[in-house]
Amino acid sequence: MKKILVIMMAIMMYVTSFAQTTEHMKFKGVPMEGTLQTFTNKLKAKGFTPFGVQDGVSLLKGDFAGYKDCTVVAVAVKSGMICKVTVVFPTMDKWGDLEQCYSRYKSMLSEKYGDPKVCVEKFQNDYINDDNSKKYELGMDRCKYYSFFNDDNGKIQLEITHQNFTCFVVLSYFDNANQEKLRQQAMDDL
Repeated sequence: MKKILVIMMAIMMYVTSFAQTTEHMKFKGVPMEGTLQTFTNKLKAKGFTPFGVQDGVSLLKGDFAGYKDCTVVAVAVKSGMICKVTVVFPTMDKWGDLEQCYSRYKSMLSEKYGDPKVCVEKFQNDYINDDNSKKYELGMDRCKYYSFFNDDNGKIQLEITHQNFTCFVVLSYFDNANQEKLRQQAMDDL
């Protein structure tokens, strides 16, 4: 009986320790955990330059995956957990440049994480076939260009988007562990 009790306790300790060692999504090799300030300092050590922190959002500038002068946006919820990190690539004036950047990173993400779980790359009008028209359609919200990838520790979203008619590629990382904590907090409120 004593042996069974010892075995049961060992199993419980193993399960408990496993549940507490949840892995976080990594951005530039930095786990998406800790406070916003701690996370920002770690990105600063990786070469990014902070230029603003306000209301749970930290803004940094730096080079990312071959592109210079990218904006990195780290977002924390009120409890301080990092829930999202987004890279905004520099603006691009031509649809061909946007599509080339998007396709390049889609290919690399597919190599690292497997095929996208969701991929939508279409224009509302099928007759659009030149660069200027495609960029105009994007600016008018008549274009959807995005891919979602899954990882054991999070999700990644790649998209071509715009603000007014300023167009750019965006890459976002979402941490599963912190998203689950947020969900549990919301469930506790219900």
